[in-house]
Amino acid sequence: MADTTLQEIGADKTLLLVDDDEPFLRRLAKAMEKRGFEVETAGSVEIGKAIATARTPAYAVVDLR
Repeated sequence: MADTTLQEIGADKTLLLVDDDEPFLRRLAKAMEKRGFEVETAGSVEIGKAIATARTPAYAVVDLR
């Protein structure tokens, strides 16, 4: 499998992470920031919707359960 770089993904590297597991959310955000993403986090779907409405991210990872 080829390694996809952020340059290949696109110029907009904004990422919204939504999860109610705060320790996991912090670890994932840190890992994605190391990979060049501009990360915003939300502890609930409602907060995530508000963030996405204010500034639409290029990517989002949402834990719905």
